[in-house]
Amino acid sequence: MGKSDIIMKRIVKTAILIILVFISVLRIGFSQQEITKNVKSLSLSEYLSGVVTGNLGYIAGQFNVSIAEAMLKAAKVFPDPEISILYTNNEDRTLQMGQSVEVGFSYPINLGNKRGAGIALAKSQYELTRFMLDAYFQNLRADAALSYFACLKDQKIYMLQEDIYRQLIALARADSIRLKTGEATVLDAMQSSLEARSQKLKVIQSYTSFQNSLVTLSVLQGKKNQDTLGIPSDTFPLKKRDFQLDKLINNAIEKRAELLVALKNMEVNEKSLNLLKANRAFEFSLETGYSYNSIVKNEIAPAPAYNALSAGISFPLKLSNINRGEILAAENAIKQSQVYYEEAKLQITSEVIMAYNTYLASYGEIEHYNLGLIEDAGKILKGRIFSYQRGESGLTDVLNAQRSYIELQLNYIEALFNYTKALIELERAAGIWDISG
Repeated sequence: MGKSDIIMKRIVKTAILIILVFISVLRIGFSQQEITKNVKSLSLSEYLSGVVTGNLGYIAGQFNVSIAEAMLKAAKVFPDPEISILYTNNEDRTLQMGQSVEVGFSYPINLGNKRGAGIALAKSQYELTRFMLDAYFQNLRADAALSYFACLKDQKIYMLQEDIYRQLIALARADSIRLKTGEATVLDAMQSSLEARSQKLKVIQSYTSFQNSLVTLSVLQGKKNQDTLGIPSDTFPLKKRDFQLDKLINNAIEKRAELLVALKNMEVNEKSLNLLKANRAFEFSLETGYSYNSIVKNEIAPAPAYNALSAGISFPLKLSNINRGEILAAENAIKQSQVYYEEAKLQITSEVIMAYNTYLASYGEIEHYNLGLIEDAGKILKGRIFSYQRGESGLTDVLNAQRSYIELQLNYIEALFNYTKALIELERAAGIWDISG
């Protein structure tokens, strides 16, 4: 085989590789991900308003308050009186002993004020239900805000991966052109094409996470029609808050809905004991009646027709009060609720302290990235690309600089989200809310 044949084969192989590289670049360029759904900008305040008005769990919880309010109204009803009607036939047809009709009226009276105790218990239960709804709302608001900023994080990651993807496409196309002119090697052209194709997978993955986050926002707002998705338009809250730990703890003990629930639950147990004692108190019924007796025509004991009035009192013999099991159970429930309240105070205090420490650490991480790390990495990447295009450096230098840049960007986005999450958790723990984008 002559030298001309060997050269010809090398030219053919090189041409085939150029064609393969060019085809792969074209395939990459025409397969970019497109967002097919209708989207609109959504601020944090608009989103939280949508959660308050549309979240199905919160709407269902509001019915509990309405039910408790109705039960409070029902507890104010007075006990019903009783009316009795009695007809008597004393064998009037055979013995002619006459007939009688009696009408009676009775009304129950409880000396333990059972109605007042029932009203007090129903009122405490109504207030407990409202506090429970407030606790649900506070947690829902915090969770919804976390979902909003998680979606913002996924959006930024998707945009970053898409931007890197476009850079790699441009690099691969440039290398395919440079390969024709002999300014780039076949391996460099294949490597840049491979990197672009690998980056495409990351774009698809980040796009899927972003779309799923958008769906989560719609679900939290109770939207059934998800053809139009709201994209977060606010940014991460970067302004540092000057919190004082002791004030945060005091505010949490005063305003945390969970602690108010525990305190009100102790009150409910006390009112339940009062109602139980009222039910065991002495009670009686006042009774009065009127009767009409017809003529007795019996020859042995005749009697004229007459009217009669009656009055009296009746009361149950509450032998069951000897058993104090219900009273002991209610008293122990009060003691238990007191322990739960103290436990809730301790738990809330520890939550505030840990959330405060996490917040300070996360802000320190943000300040670390603000020292110009990302800007320097971006400058290095641009410089490597420029040097590579002029043939002054290799493709490996470009890819290493690019990986460093991507890693820093991803870590910075994650740090922004972690700081925002720490801020939300701190305000949730302290029972305050002033977060805006």
